[in-house]
Amino acid sequence: MKKLILLCLILKGLMALDSEGSSEALGSQIFVGASVGGADIVKKINHIKDTSNSYQALTWGLRGGYQLTFYKFFALRAYLDYVMGIKPSGLDTITTSMLSLNADLLLNVLFIGENVFGVYGGLGFGYFQHANVVKTTPEDGAFVYGYVGVLNFGVGWTLQNTHRVELGMKIPFNKAQSTLDPSTQPRATYEDMYVSASYSYLF
Repeated sequence: MKKLILLCLILKGLMALDSEGSSEALGSQIFVGASVGGADIVKKINHIKDTSNSYQALTWGLRGGYQLTFYKFFALRAYLDYVMGIKPSGLDTITTSMLSLNADLLLNVLFIGENVFGVYGGLGFGYFQHANVVKTTPEDGAFVYGYVGVLNFGVGWTLQNTHRVELGMKIPFNKAQSTLDPSTQPRATYEDMYVSASYSYLF
């Protein structure tokens, strides 16, 4: 609690340093957006990488949330982010999905007119699942799911206060496990990493 009070006092002091621009710097915005990119999905069996069943996938995603600008140099945002990965391969098509709730800190470092360049980083918590689209073998029924923590970071550009473009990474830092009975099938876990380009519109 003391740390939170101290942080609020620091933020208040920083805003007071720029009293002339504070009315422009302060504000809150709702945003919605979409992303495209790729994912590296690593399957491990008994902690050993299963190279033949690890793969790269195309991804797309949707996001929406709320951004609060405390000072012109930084802002906080909270948002829901859904990412789906797909490896199209006929009957062997595989999909992964992750829905996460995230909180990021945005740091603005370069200002050019109404355009701003910066970096961001944050954490999230979400639900991950992996499954074969068509299940033809017992292993195909290995519906993998789990709750995962997520690390977010990247670079971003805000154009004219309403358009936000980002290049970023999303890395879950714990594993999702197979639902197969470990007494009959090896216990499989999945580790994944997402890279994406995204666009958001800020209202």
